[in-house]
Order: sequence, then structure tokens, then C-alpha cells
Amino acid sequence: MNKNDMLQIKNAISMPAGLADTLTQNCTAARAKRPFYTRYSRTAAVLIAAFTILISGTTSFAYNIYQEKNLAVFMESNLSQAEIDRIGRQLSQIPGVSSCRFVSGDEAWNEFSSTYLDAELAATFTENPLADSFNYRLGVRLNADTEKVREEIAQLAGVRLVQNLEELKE
Repeated sequence: MNKNDMLQIKNAISMPAGLADTLTQNCTAARAKRPFYTRYSRTAAVLIAAFTILISGTTSFAYNIYQEKNLAVFMESNLSQAEIDRIGRQLSQIPGVSSCRFVSGDEAWNEFSSTYLDAELAATFTENPLADSFNYRLGVRLNADTEKVREEIAQLAGVRLVQNLEELKE
């Protein structure tokens, strides 16, 4: 608003003369005389808004990462290492699969024994009872059709079971 507009408004409003002069003087004062915090308040507000949007965007991204559906793909026990590697490559190429990690039978046993058995009971096993439970752990994106992904995995040669990791934990 410029000074002429302010004077027109002042003249249109009925108020004491001293108050009208003070209002005109304060509203048309040079920006240099204004306090620091009023000079940069718009810029600060824009920066705060941009920072808030950035943080909420990355939070949403992190939330989506942790909301992936996780599958375990178990294979036939008589497969060679080359066949296991081939299945891993095929799994990682399925649309919707975001991550693919191989879990050996030893790693599966260590995870199981540390979660469900005490150290004394686990030490009584002389052989790994889960030696044939090697599997691939898959992350499936939220926007992917999980049933379609599971069906495609089940059709691969050498795959014996596709299971949701939440089903395994129950």
C-alpha cells in the first residue's frame, strides 16, 4: 500500500487527528527503521514452511520403507548353488520386488535359536536342524500387487514355499 492510498483511508475514517497522524507515520515509515524480525519474517516463514515440507516428505518416505511387505521364499533342498543363484536373479527381476537377500540354513538356525531357544537348549543340538531352510527374503513395495508377486514366485522352478514373514513369526 502506498502513501496516497493510506492518506485516502485516513481521511475516510473518522478518528482523532493525533491518532490518524500516528497511523500514517507508522504505516509509511521506511523499512530500514523497522526491527530486524519484521524485515525478514516473510523469508523466515517461507524457510520454515519449506523445512516442514521437506521433513514430512522424508518421514513419509521412511514410513513407506518400513511398511514394505516381506516375503520368505523357500526352495527345494536338492538344488545346486548355481540353481539357487539363478532363482535369486529371477526373484530380483520380478516387478514390485524392492530387495532380495539370501539367508543360508546356518543363518536361519542362528536366528531361530537366538529368538526361540535359550543358549543351553540350543547347545544340545549337534547338527543344524534348519540346514535345508535356506531362503530368500524379499521386500515387496506397497504399491505392488502382493498376490500377483507371490503367484509369479510360486511358478519358478525349484521354489517350494512362499510365505509372508508375519505368518512365520506367529
